[in-house]
Amino acid sequence: MEKPNMFNNSITDQSIFYPRFRDSEPLAASKYYTEKYDCDLAIPSYLGIGSCVCYTPLVEALSLNKGRLIKVLTAPLNYYKKAQENGYAIWDNNPYIETIINADDIDPNIMLEVSVESDNFCQSRHIIENICFAHGLRPRQLRGSLFLSHAEMQWGLKTLAHLKRPVVCICPYGTSSSTKDSPWHLDNSLELVDYLKNKVSFLHIGNNDFEQKTFSIFTPKTTIRQAMALIWASDLYVGFDTGPSHIATAFAKPTLVLWDAVRKASLEEEKQEGFSIAHLRRWSYPQNQNLVILGEKKKEVLEDCLEFILEQLNSFNRLSKLITN
Repeated sequence: MEKPNMFNNSITDQSIFYPRFRDSEPLAASKYYTEKYDCDLAIPSYLGIGSCVCYTPLVEALSLNKGRLIKVLTAPLNYYKKAQENGYAIWDNNPYIETIINADDIDPNIMLEVSVESDNFCQSRHIIENICFAHGLRPRQLRGSLFLSHAEMQWGLKTLAHLKRPVVCICPYGTSSSTKDSPWHLDNSLELVDYLKNKVSFLHIGNNDFEQKTFSIFTPKTTIRQAMALIWASDLYVGFDTGPSHIATAFAKPTLVLWDAVRKASLEEEKQEGFSIAHLRRWSYPQNQNLVILGEKKKEVLEDCLEFILEQLNSFNRLSKLITN
């Protein structure tokens, strides 16, 4: 297979991902390197945690389609390199993977070329469906495919054992979370916690190098795998559209995701013309409660958050006792 010409001009740090829609055929570099290094799949590593989670259903679908374990060509995510953590944390314990080949050990440019084309296919549906469609597959489920060990799950439950149930995991972070001029940067989250403090316990999960905001609630500093275990061990999740939101969805937790429409639209349009109109279709999971922050006048979104949490609480317990004779 002939190597595709991915770059017409020199690449700089600022221009790596521009444009997302390229002249080359969809997944040209991925297919080239997959064949060259005798792998089943090349997965880009110049991505965030949430984007990485969105590739896990492809691994599952491909493995089940082939009827065997698969060999993956990828590299540690940039995020993990900065945090000096396990670069394959999302892939740990994945039963569908036989081997991971570190592309960076072969040539650091491999993942650059694979990552550049990571959106170079039709964006008509959810990003998981789009990724799988580009490989001729359908996802078996529209959520991530993540796997904790028995020890990790027990650690998560033990770490939260001192909290009164139910436990709500809150993550007020993310690249597209509300900026400091918005009440959703911090104030509304504080009000949410204050209103429910006698009804639930809260777990505060950080993001973006585990930055913290001032909350008087349980705020452990964790690795990615520990954060996954704590999200799994929680009862509910509330956060912006960020990596932990994808993780909570993967674990089928009742999940409420906040979308700051103005912030998200500007970020998406920077990536590729048209992405702003497609972002909810591409990134939000229909099984979640997705709330758009736009034009709020009287804390309508905050009321929706409270309603979601209280409705979920009611669903956990029987509302009446059985009548016995």
